[in-house]
Amino acid sequence: MKVSVVGAALAAVLLGAPSVASAHHQEFTPLPYNISLGQELSLPCAGEVGGNVYTPHDRPGIAVVTLTWQTFFVSNCPLTVYVNMNNFDAPWVDPYSGDKPTGGTWLVHLNSASVGAVPPEGSEWSKQLAIDIGSGNAGLTVTTDSPLNTTLLDPAGNTVRFTVA
Repeated sequence: MKVSVVGAALAAVLLGAPSVASAHHQEFTPLPYNISLGQELSLPCAGEVGGNVYTPHDRPGIAVVTLTWQTFFVSNCPLTVYVNMNNFDAPWVDPYSGDKPTGGTWLVHLNSASVGAVPPEGSEWSKQLAIDIGSGNAGLTVTTDSPLNTTLLDPAGNTVRFTVA
């Protein structure tokens, strides 16, 4: 009886324990959605910028950012997304020295797909960036070129912190 109780308790602990990341598992950190009216400040081009960031275990020092731009009503609304990233553990590097950057801003041009619709062939509503930022604690903020978006209301609300392997 004691053996079966101990065995059942051990099985419950093992099944309920969180999994450990392996070299074949990539941990994704979702980006908060940024609601925007698009470049034209028009209701038909209203939509959301979303995505995620992950650090591949087989590529140390790399952060891969996936961005999507989906509008609520129509497709084909252009938007420029700015990815502002910084490695908080790396020392400051002179950008003119040729060394690897430890922070900066990267531009991504997207053309929306409508939410729930199949994106047209060749549309660029989603893109990926691989940024060599170095290992350590990093932060990422996503903003857009639209004069009206949720980043203006709460800039800290669009900041994501993660660790680069």
